Amino acid sequence: MIVRVRSKDGNFRFDLQPNDDASKLIEKVLETMQNADPQSLTFSNQPRGGEFAASTLKGSSLAELGIAHGHLLFAAYNETTSTATASASSNAATDPITTAESLSAAASSSSQSQSASSTSRSKKPWETVKEHSVDTYWEAQEGKITRKKDSTFCRHGPKGMCDYCMPLEPYDSKYQAENSIKHLSFHAYLRKQDIATNRPTQSFIPPLEEVDYTVKKPCPSASHPSWPAGICTKCQPSAITLQRQPYRMVDHVEFAHPDLIENILTFWRSTATQRFGFLLGRYEAYPDVPMGIKAVVEAIHEPPQEGELDGLTLGVPWEQQPRVERLAKLCRLEFVGIIYSDLSPADPTHQDPSLAGKVVCKRHKDSFFLSGIETIFAAQLQLGNPNPSRFSSTGRFNSKFVTCILSGTEEGAIDVSAYQISEQGMGMVQADMIEASVNPNIIRVKPSEGERYVPEVFYRYTNEYKIDVKESAKPTFPVEYLIVNATHGFPNAPNPTFLSSKFPIENRPGLHDQDLTVALTSIGRIVGHKELFPIGDGVESTKGKSRADDDQVRQKLVGALSDWHLLAFLDTSGFLDQDDMAALCRLATTHDSSAALDALLLRPGWQTLMALAREHVPTSASETKAPEPPKDQFTYDGGIDSDEDVGFDDANEDFYDDGEGDDDDEVHVSHVRRAPARNDTSDADAVTAAAIAAAAATDDAPAGVKVCSHCTYHNEPSASDCEICGLPL
Repeated sequence: MIVRVRSKDGNFRFDLQPNDDASKLIEKVLETMQNADPQSLTFSNQPRGGEFAASTLKGSSLAELGIAHGHLLFAAYNETTSTATASASSNAATDPITTAESLSAAASSSSQSQSASSTSRSKKPWETVKEHSVDTYWEAQEGKITRKKDSTFCRHGPKGMCDYCMPLEPYDSKYQAENSIKHLSFHAYLRKQDIATNRPTQSFIPPLEEVDYTVKKPCPSASHPSWPAGICTKCQPSAITLQRQPYRMVDHVEFAHPDLIENILTFWRSTATQRFGFLLGRYEAYPDVPMGIKAVVEAIHEPPQEGELDGLTLGVPWEQQPRVERLAKLCRLEFVGIIYSDLSPADPTHQDPSLAGKVVCKRHKDSFFLSGIETIFAAQLQLGNPNPSRFSSTGRFNSKFVTCILSGTEEGAIDVSAYQISEQGMGMVQADMIEASVNPNIIRVKPSEGERYVPEVFYRYTNEYKIDVKESAKPTFPVEYLIVNATHGFPNAPNPTFLSSKFPIENRPGLHDQDLTVALTSIGRIVGHKELFPIGDGVESTKGKSRADDDQVRQKLVGALSDWHLLAFLDTSGFLDQDDMAALCRLATTHDSSAALDALLLRPGWQTLMALAREHVPTSASETKAPEPPKDQFTYDGGIDSDEDVGFDDANEDFYDDGEGDDDDEVHVSHVRRAPARNDTSDADAVTAAAIAAAAATDDAPAGVKVCSHCTYHNEPSASDCEICGLPL
């Protein structure tokens, strides 16, 4: 076959075979060049851009590189200096023996370098990258959109297929328009790009390429000094036209349990200041979108921060971030995004009953959805958490990192909004081209200064006459061009990885104080003074207790230990080493009260911790009472002492008042709706009757039996909690 090569020396034709190595082509090309530096030789399929170093092509056949008969390649190279040539000629004339030795050494060095380059070439970035499991899953799936038989147009049998019912590609534009799909999923977009880039008869070419708005240093042409001393069309970035990103890396954000959001709201209701946290979770397939991906949030870790009424201050990354990332990896989780609150009460004075419980709507179509400074901050976090992909020439492309905001809706309710920064936004932040503006809904383009080079930036929009207009983005442009929104929600049947969230949350001094005594007491309250042994070792945990009681204690212990905040605290206690924490994390995530718990019970660090926990077992019923949560200023707070005896759940019950009953005269209601009247029997009478019944049951009880004062059940003498109602004896 004939391969054509065009360089500054002219056009050349070489007769080669498809199975010839690329090094043979390189040798023939170098023969046509005068004073060419072999290390600088590059090939490209186009006159400008897309150059590949010749050394990276060695070891591959022409057919593997996609070079066929009549293929045209563009070659470029740098010339060697005349000084080096003259010096070599002088040395050859004066000392031929030395010259021969040097040439032999050069040949040996060249062969070694070629061998090394061949070894390095075999490990290309996209070949060694480790992708997310959800990416591997979708790459193995067909991903087509199935359609049912059309009763109007289909004329075939039940096993037939026609154009009206055949499966569609996941990127089908008609399906996208009919179902109002604003953004394609990442893998649908990738499937579309891969089909357009690669052909079955050609070698694989990565269809994705990261945007780069920086000046190339040094210049590929090597015809001038590097920027800022000089610039040309080969090293300067092209003009940027901002447009809506057609795809999104994550289609949906799913919170495993509503308590994740409620914990942040509780902090705001208690302090009136904002809160920030990192989302810990994993990525899974999202079947509601063709080839979709969702981020499942299992826990929220709050770094050190200072909350304010309208913002917060924090440092990212913080010194404990590597430890938290390692602990999350033990739980098979990772950082999937961030969440922070932006809340303000609609009535700060709490005087208007119609505004009770409502918040101000700050983010809407007439103001902003994501401010400029938030956009830049989110883009920096996405740059720090790139998405590994074997379909990109650099081994990474964009990011799956999401940004969630807790803010008010137009109805005054609280809702979550999920966003991502577009690929263009990440590239502009990486090139230091943009900065925040005083107006939150616009971003300012920086001027070219010093090492910074800013190309021309444009953006398109449709004016009031329905005409497509292209304008310069300098000095400012709307921030909406850089953001991509995603949906969010909660599962219909929650199945969270962590079963509990009762342990105090980290970095909340004064509100939730983490202490070793609190952790030991919470564990000791469940275990008591008994010692747990692995199942099947032939030793009973406690004499007089049945195996069913032991199983119940083991289940309660697993539920208490399945708490992310407790795991993060115990990791800093100093009692548990890496192997102990690995066993504890395995137990917390698998909820296995048999094998996983047995493995933890055999760990020496855990045995030491359990010995300390048995020393912190509460000795009275008053000590076993769990601390009350902070009062919510937006919910009914009781107002009288009798409510505490009845035990109403103020956070979940609505109260009504029709004016009857003496006990409700002093009730202060913060809800819009009022509480109903109580029964004629007073709370004090109910408590007295219960006490009399418990005393009578105690008198009739046989010796050595503990009678529950709440339900009058006869418990065994060694019991600390009632087996029926579960309350302390």
